Amino acid sequence: MIFYTGSYTQDETPALKPEGKGIGCFTLDIESGKVELLQYTKQRSPSYLVISDDKKYLYAIEEMFEDLSPQVFAYRINQDGKLSLINSQKIKGDYACHLAIVKDQLVVASYVSGNVLSYQILEDGSLAPFHQEIKHSGTGPNKERQEAAHAHMIYPIESDQMFVLDLTLDKAKAYHLNSETEKWFENSNKDIAIDAGAGARHMVMDKAGKIAYVLSELSGEIFIAKVGSDKNEVVQKVSFVPESYKGEFGGAAIRLHPNGEFLYASCRGADTIAIFKIDKDSNKLTLVSSQSTEGKTPRDFNIDPSGKWLIAANQDSNTLVVFEINQKTGKLRFTSKVTVETPVNICWL
Repeated sequence: MIFYTGSYTQDETPALKPEGKGIGCFTLDIESGKVELLQYTKQRSPSYLVISDDKKYLYAIEEMFEDLSPQVFAYRINQDGKLSLINSQKIKGDYACHLAIVKDQLVVASYVSGNVLSYQILEDGSLAPFHQEIKHSGTGPNKERQEAAHAHMIYPIESDQMFVLDLTLDKAKAYHLNSETEKWFENSNKDIAIDAGAGARHMVMDKAGKIAYVLSELSGEIFIAKVGSDKNEVVQKVSFVPESYKGEFGGAAIRLHPNGEFLYASCRGADTIAIFKIDKDSNKLTLVSSQSTEGKTPRDFNIDPSGKWLIAANQDSNTLVVFEINQKTGKLRFTSKVTVETPVNICWL
């Protein structure tokens, strides 16, 4: 099994000591959990990656201020997993932090400037220049972190809809694609609103598309929302910060197990992954346990498609840590640790 890592490579990034080498290409042995490096593709701070559904192309952003001329890159994935550059396009905005493929578009969210750009994906996998910019605006009650809009994640739903999570607006904002103009418009009655000041960061949805789990960075909670035909309503919220932990924290990543029975959320500061059991009738969460990530600042983690292994990317201790997932309880068992400089994202081929 092949996977890729993003990394921070230079100063003025959220990492304590950015030493990343670009996009890492690794193999995971599904039987043993052993991780081996295949190759690095040099790129400036490729913090987040996404792979096309047909597994032919990988797209990567450069997370930095606009005056450093950041770009979004299109790569062809070769048979051995290594990457070949196709082309790149400029990013208008500061600190692009997330991207996703929606229909035939690549959509990029920039955190500092609070805007979203959409790029047409052409038949050969290359990117056309961006053809639409969506600009968020507003402030929130947290004066330090919510002083301006901060678009943080693109989450596709169906082929012509998406949520854009904004940390300042405390919402997963809903957008719909106009099939004639190929441009996005707001669908505010479908927004998912969480508590003011909570800081919406990332989300996942169940396979049926009826339940959304929204992770808040600032309050350390997961908000469970029913996604309906008329209105999306939050029905539960649970903390993913360990009760015994009293220091500063920041929510990071959230992932759903392939079997739909368990949900996982990482907490920077506490350096843990919370494990939740999902009730199959109500879809509500019950905390199972919290697992140390055996490192510092788990900015991302991901579960392999078989559901057997979870790999945590510890940004500030330069490690990928492999855990075996108990298929009955969802609990994690530490198995190995690999040195990888400033890893911040994990993306499965």
